Amino acid sequence: MRRVVCASARAFVSPLREGGGNPVSIFLSSEPTTSDERVKLAQTCPWESIIIEKETDKSSHDGDDGSPPPKFHFFVPSGEEVSFCGHAAIGACSFLANKKSITSHGNNSPSAIMLSSVTTVPFLTAADGARYNAKVEGNEVKLIMDTKHSETKCNSQSFSLEDILSEIGLDMRDVPSKKCDDGINWPTFINSSVARPKTLIPMISMERLHAAISPQNPTKFRQMCDSIHSTGIYLYSTFTKDEIEEAKLNERDLALECRQFPRSSGYPEDPATGIAAGALAASLHKRQIKLDIMEDEGIQYDVFQGTAMGKPSKIRVEIGDYTSKETNPSLKIVYTGLVVFDSLSYLNLE
Repeated sequence: MRRVVCASARAFVSPLREGGGNPVSIFLSSEPTTSDERVKLAQTCPWESIIIEKETDKSSHDGDDGSPPPKFHFFVPSGEEVSFCGHAAIGACSFLANKKSITSHGNNSPSAIMLSSVTTVPFLTAADGARYNAKVEGNEVKLIMDTKHSETKCNSQSFSLEDILSEIGLDMRDVPSKKCDDGINWPTFINSSVARPKTLIPMISMERLHAAISPQNPTKFRQMCDSIHSTGIYLYSTFTKDEIEEAKLNERDLALECRQFPRSSGYPEDPATGIAAGALAASLHKRQIKLDIMEDEGIQYDVFQGTAMGKPSKIRVEIGDYTSKETNPSLKIVYTGLVVFDSLSYLNLE
C-alpha cells in the first residue's frame, strides 16, 4: 500500500478579492503510479488535477534542492490526460517549493505559511517531455515557457460563428465589426495556441461579455468545438481607441476581462485559463495591440477571469522574444499568478 498526498489549491487568485482562482488537486506519490491509477485519481476530482511523478534518473540535478526535475501529468475530471494546464502547473510548482511547510502544518491554514525565499522549480511534461521552469516566492509563481504560437482560421462546414454565439446566448451584434471606426484589428474567430488551441472571440462591451450563458447543449457544444478543432471558446472584452488614449493620458494600464467555455472538461465554465490567456496575449502582441501603457516591465497583459462565476481571478502574461517572421513564431511567455492552499489529505493506493 502506497500513501499519496493530495493538496487542494487555487491558482491565479485575485490579490484584491477573495474566493477566486482556479481549483486544482495536486497528487504526489512516494512511488511511481500506473496509468490506471492516475486516471482513477483524476476521476475523484470535480476539476483539473495534476499528478507529480518523481524522476528516478539521478543524472539530472536541476532543482534548488539538488533533485532531478519531476514529471507532471495533467488531467481533466473525466480522466482524460491533456498535454498541459497552466493553473495546474503553477499550483504544483508552488506546492513543491513549499511542500515541507505545507505538509508539516497539515490543514492549519497551509496558504499562510509560504516561504519567502525564491525557489526555482524545474519540471517536465509527461505528454511530450518538454521542460519548463518556475520561480516561486511566497505565494507568487512565475511560470517561464519557451513555446510556439500558432493561429488558424476557424472553418467549419457544420457550424458558423453565429451558431456558436447562439449556443452561449449571444449573437453577431455582440462582436465588434471589422468596419468600426476604431480600426483595431481584434483577433476574431481564430484558433490561437501556445499549448492547446483556444478560439478567440472579442465582445463589444463588458456588459455583453457577462451576458453570455453556459452552453445550453453540452453535447452539441462539444461537436461545435470539434468542428473548428478547438479546445474551448475564449471570449474577451475590448477597448475603443478613445479608451486606450485616455489610459495613456492618465498613465494607467488597461486589463482584459475574459470568459472561457471549455470543449468538454466536466464543467461548463473555467474561472482562470492560463493557456487561453497566453494565446490571447500572443495574438494581441502579434497585431501590436498593447494594453500595458506604462511598459515599465516589458510587454504584459493583465487578464481577469471568473468574475461572472463569483470566482474573480487574475492572470498576468508577459510576452518576450516573439519571432514574428516565422510561420509558427517562437516566443517566451511568463505567467504570473498567486496560489492559495485550501486543504491537505492523504490517500492510500493498493
